[in-house]
Amino acid sequence: MRIAIIIIILTIQVSCKNCNETNITSENSAITELTKCNYNNEAITKYYILTNKAEIAICEGDFDSASKNYSLAFKEIKKPFGPDVYNAALSNHLSNNLDERNLNLQLLINNSDDLNLLKSIFVNTYIDENLWNSFIEKRTTAYDSRLRNEFKSIWERDQLFRPMYDTHGDTIQANRILNMNRILSITDSTGFPSQIELGYRTSLRGQNHDVVLVHTSQRRSSDKNIIDLEPILCKAVNEGRFDPEQAVSYLHFQNDKDKRDFEVYSTWQYKHHLLPDSLNNTIWLVNLNKQEYERANEIRKKWNADELDDIAIKSNFMSRSSIPFIFTSVMTFIENMPTDLTLEEALEHYKMATSDKKPFEISKKYGD
Repeated sequence: MRIAIIIIILTIQVSCKNCNETNITSENSAITELTKCNYNNEAITKYYILTNKAEIAICEGDFDSASKNYSLAFKEIKKPFGPDVYNAALSNHLSNNLDERNLNLQLLINNSDDLNLLKSIFVNTYIDENLWNSFIEKRTTAYDSRLRNEFKSIWERDQLFRPMYDTHGDTIQANRILNMNRILSITDSTGFPSQIELGYRTSLRGQNHDVVLVHTSQRRSSDKNIIDLEPILCKAVNEGRFDPEQAVSYLHFQNDKDKRDFEVYSTWQYKHHLLPDSLNNTIWLVNLNKQEYERANEIRKKWNADELDDIAIKSNFMSRSSIPFIFTSVMTFIENMPTDLTLEEALEHYKMATSDKKPFEISKKYGD
């Protein structure tokens, strides 16, 4: 209740006719050093090379190799990302490296304030209740609780009047600017707010203030007076504070065609109970020509994001595996067709849906 009252007070303070123009100027003028970004952090690049190798090893069933690559990767960064620590825990369990698994789990627990999801995955499947309780007994808080609570409030403020755009559009915009300026202020003083200060969310993916970045990038797609997130995210990625896949996604939303094309790479599956498994299980890829494919990989490599072939391999693995690994580059669209379709209707729907795509073949490189 107290947080809600504070949010409303702050909203009233910034909800004025002239706040848009004033605060957009503040956004664009804040932190001049963010206009420069050089990808020269070799340690962070090495981190992503190693975590990608680990994920490919997982897809090949080589969990021992995955464990070793995660261990090497974690030496290159101040604090690894939640999904990587989680994947390392699973890999270490499956390769019987139980001491390393325990260290991974303790790190996850120390950096989380809600353990329900983590417990539901590991307890009674990979570890017993007694071992879990021993981790809880040794639990310490490895993040800034005050800052974490503030960023939960930022999420609440962003959502406060959504989706009432017709009646509260100015207030929604004012809240977005207020939130964005706070992110910039912290970035200027201590670095982009990340897992280092905030720990891990329950889902282990992203942070509460990512919603502000999403809405900012979406607004910039139609209004280029809105702050350009590229230099901010570039610096954050280069410092090991932001996931490259998220960065590429948000820069795609910005739609800055004059700068470059950021390829958001999804895979597709189309399913119907009357279709054969060979169709239901087929992974479909965006049908890029050789030049588009090479350009997308060139940009992705610069941002330390996965190459397109590797995403396809990981998507293929995720569609067939029951082990709950997390690959942040995998964004799979699955359409379950209406069950009342006949086989002929389902086949026609399938043909139309895949007409502009190409199937993934694990024996071929995607760009061939």
